[in-house]
Amino acid sequence: MVKWLSIGIFLSIVSLFNAVYAGSELNMQDGMWEITSQVKMQGMTIPPMTFSQCITKDDAIPHANSPGQDDCKVSDMKTVGSTVSWSVVCGESSGNMKGKGKITYHGDRFEGEMTTEQMGMVMVTVMSGRRIGPCQ
Repeated sequence: MVKWLSIGIFLSIVSLFNAVYAGSELNMQDGMWEITSQVKMQGMTIPPMTFSQCITKDDAIPHANSPGQDDCKVSDMKTVGSTVSWSVVCGESSGNMKGKGKITYHGDRFEGEMTTEQMGMVMVTVMSGRRIGPCQ
Protein backbone atom coordinates (compact mmCIF):
# COMPACT_ATOMS: atom_id res chain seq x y z
CA MET A 1 0.00 0.00 0.00
CA VAL A 2 2.77 2.45 0.97
CA LYS A 3 4.68 1.51 -2.20
CA TRP A 4 1.67 2.41 -4.41
CA LEU A 5 1.11 5.62 -2.49
CA SER A 6 4.76 6.61 -3.01
CA ILE A 7 4.53 5.85 -6.74
CA GLY A 8 1.33 7.92 -6.96
CA ILE A 9 2.96 10.88 -5.20
CA PHE A 10 6.01 10.60 -7.46
CA LEU A 11 3.85 10.53 -10.61
CA SER A 12 1.86 13.52 -9.36
CA ILE A 13 5.04 15.52 -8.80
CA VAL A 14 6.39 14.57 -12.25
CA SER A 15 3.07 15.54 -13.88
CA LEU A 16 3.04 18.87 -12.05
CA PHE A 17 6.63 19.58 -13.10
CA ASN A 18 5.81 18.74 -16.74
CA ALA A 19 2.73 20.99 -16.71
CA VAL A 20 4.70 23.92 -15.25
CA TYR A 21 7.58 23.41 -17.67
CA ALA A 22 5.29 23.04 -20.71
CA GLY A 23 3.40 26.17 -19.66
CA SER A 24 6.54 28.30 -19.73
CA GLU A 25 7.60 27.58 -23.34
CA LEU A 26 6.36 30.16 -25.82
CA ASN A 27 6.87 28.82 -29.37
CA MET A 28 7.50 32.12 -31.13
CA GLN A 29 10.44 33.78 -32.81
CA ASP A 30 11.37 37.32 -31.82
CA GLY A 31 11.38 39.71 -34.76
CA MET A 32 9.36 41.96 -37.04
CA TRP A 33 5.87 40.62 -37.62
CA GLU A 34 3.29 41.46 -40.26
CA ILE A 35 -0.11 41.44 -38.56
CA THR A 36 -3.47 41.40 -40.28
CA SER A 37 -6.56 42.23 -38.24
CA GLN A 38 -10.21 42.41 -39.16
CA VAL A 39 -12.92 43.90 -36.95
CA LYS A 40 -16.41 42.41 -36.91
CA MET A 41 -19.29 44.08 -35.08
CA GLN A 42 -23.07 43.96 -34.98
CA GLY A 43 -23.93 43.24 -38.62
CA MET A 44 -20.83 44.69 -40.27
CA THR A 45 -17.24 43.75 -41.02
CA ILE A 46 -14.51 46.33 -41.50
CA PRO A 47 -11.94 45.53 -44.25
CA PRO A 48 -8.71 43.94 -43.00
CA MET A 49 -5.88 46.19 -41.82
CA THR A 50 -2.22 45.15 -42.01
CA PHE A 51 0.63 46.63 -39.97
CA SER A 52 4.10 45.64 -38.79
CA GLN A 53 5.38 45.40 -35.23
CA CYS A 54 8.49 44.16 -33.49
CA ILE A 55 7.31 41.33 -31.22
CA THR A 56 9.46 39.61 -28.61
CA LYS A 57 8.79 36.95 -25.99
CA ASP A 58 8.89 39.76 -23.40
CA ASP A 59 6.31 41.84 -25.34
CA ALA A 60 4.23 39.22 -27.18
CA ILE A 61 0.95 41.12 -27.58
CA PRO A 62 0.29 42.59 -31.04
CA HIS A 63 -1.15 46.10 -31.11
CA ALA A 64 -1.64 48.77 -33.73
CA ASN A 65 -0.37 52.20 -32.75
CA SER A 66 -3.70 53.96 -33.27
CA PRO A 67 -4.25 57.58 -32.31
CA GLY A 68 -6.10 58.01 -29.02
CA GLN A 69 -4.97 54.69 -27.55
CA ASP A 70 -2.10 56.10 -25.49
CA ASP A 71 -4.09 55.63 -22.30
CA CYS A 72 -4.63 51.86 -22.68
CA LYS A 73 -3.36 49.57 -19.93
CA VAL A 74 -2.71 45.87 -20.46
CA SER A 75 -3.20 43.59 -17.46
CA ASP A 76 -3.64 39.92 -16.60
CA MET A 77 -1.16 38.83 -19.28
CA LYS A 78 -0.67 35.06 -19.08
CA THR A 79 1.32 32.61 -21.17
CA VAL A 80 0.28 28.97 -21.16
CA GLY A 81 2.27 26.91 -23.62
CA SER A 82 2.25 28.97 -26.82
CA THR A 83 -0.96 30.85 -26.04
CA VAL A 84 -0.81 34.42 -24.72
CA SER A 85 -3.93 35.99 -23.17
CA TRP A 86 -4.48 39.46 -21.74
CA SER A 87 -7.01 42.08 -20.68
CA VAL A 88 -6.98 45.74 -21.70
CA VAL A 89 -8.71 48.85 -20.41
CA CYS A 90 -8.57 52.23 -22.14
CA GLY A 91 -9.66 55.53 -20.61
CA GLU A 92 -11.68 58.51 -21.72
CA SER A 93 -9.76 59.40 -24.90
CA SER A 94 -10.59 55.91 -26.21
CA GLY A 95 -14.23 55.95 -25.12
CA ASN A 96 -13.73 53.80 -22.00
CA MET A 97 -13.01 50.58 -23.89
CA LYS A 98 -12.32 47.24 -22.20
CA GLY A 99 -11.47 43.89 -23.69
CA LYS A 100 -9.78 40.51 -23.59
CA GLY A 101 -7.54 38.90 -26.16
CA LYS A 102 -5.87 35.59 -26.85
CA ILE A 103 -3.40 34.49 -29.53
CA THR A 104 -1.55 31.25 -30.16
CA TYR A 105 1.94 31.25 -31.65
CA HIS A 106 3.29 28.55 -33.96
CA GLY A 107 6.95 29.57 -34.28
CA ASP A 108 6.84 32.07 -37.15
CA ARG A 109 3.05 32.65 -37.27
CA PHE A 110 0.08 33.18 -34.97
CA GLU A 111 -3.68 33.48 -34.93
CA GLY A 112 -6.14 34.73 -32.37
CA GLU A 113 -8.77 37.26 -31.51
CA MET A 114 -9.64 40.08 -29.19
CA THR A 115 -13.12 40.98 -27.99
CA THR A 116 -13.70 44.57 -26.89
CA GLU A 117 -16.66 46.53 -25.61
CA GLN A 118 -16.99 50.25 -26.09
CA MET A 119 -20.09 52.37 -25.51
CA GLY A 120 -22.28 49.24 -25.44
CA MET A 121 -20.94 47.91 -28.75
CA VAL A 122 -19.08 44.58 -28.86
CA MET A 123 -16.32 44.21 -31.44
CA VAL A 124 -14.36 41.06 -32.30
CA THR A 125 -10.97 41.56 -33.91
CA VAL A 126 -9.63 38.46 -35.64
CA MET A 127 -5.83 38.53 -35.99
CA SER A 128 -3.18 36.57 -37.82
CA GLY A 129 0.51 37.25 -38.03
CA ARG A 130 3.68 36.05 -39.66
CA ARG A 131 7.30 36.80 -38.88
CA ILE A 132 8.92 38.73 -41.73
CA GLY A 133 12.46 39.24 -40.39
CA PRO A 134 14.51 40.75 -37.58
CA CYS A 135 13.35 43.84 -35.67
CA GLN A 136 14.57 47.09 -37.17
